[in-house]
Order: sequence, then structure tokens, then C-alpha cells
Amino acid sequence: KAAICYEASVKAAREHKFIHEEAIASELAGIFFFEIGLRQKAKSFYLHSIECFKKWGAFAVARRVETSIQSKFGAGVMQLVPIVDSCLSSAFALREGSLKKRQSQD
Repeated sequence: KAAICYEASVKAAREHKFIHEEAIASELAGIFFFEIGLRQKAKSFYLHSIECFKKWGAFAVARRVETSIQSKFGAGVMQLVPIVDSCLSSAFALREGSLKKRQSQD
């Protein structure tokens, strides 16, 4: 349930063009997914949060998140090309599909 809420908050912030909210929600989602052991998903959310923080102009915060994920994933993580948008889109599509299926069963 928490995973759905984290993903939904990132999606809502993006849809309403609240880049600062999208950045914060993405970082928190990254923390959550890292804590439950979904490292690849966590990495995607962390990288997305860095992108959003930079777009917002919060460069110091972006550097803090970069330092945090480097300590979790290693220094090479920042050299990877983020595949976040496709990851998030796929995750949202899967969630929406499962929610629609569940609603039709009720």
C-alpha cells in the first residue's frame, strides 16, 4: 500500500508540474524502496529526484542526494544514464491496470 502512495505522489506532482514536490516525493520513494530491499527501483527514484532538484535550482540538495546514493550504491552510480521516466511510467501503468482490474472485480 505504501509503495502505491509513494508512486502516486510522484505522479501527481509531475502531472501538476510541481517540480519541487516531485523531487521530494521521488527522494522519499527512493528511501522507502531502498529500505524494503528494492534497490533498482530505489536507484531510479533517487536519480529522478536529483534531476528534479536540479531543474528546481536546488543544487545543494541535489548534491546531498547524490552523496547519499553514492554511499548506498557506490560512486559509479552517478555515471549511469537514468531510465527513470520509463521506469516510473511502467510502474504507474502496472499500478493503474491492477487497480482497474481490482475495481472491476468488486
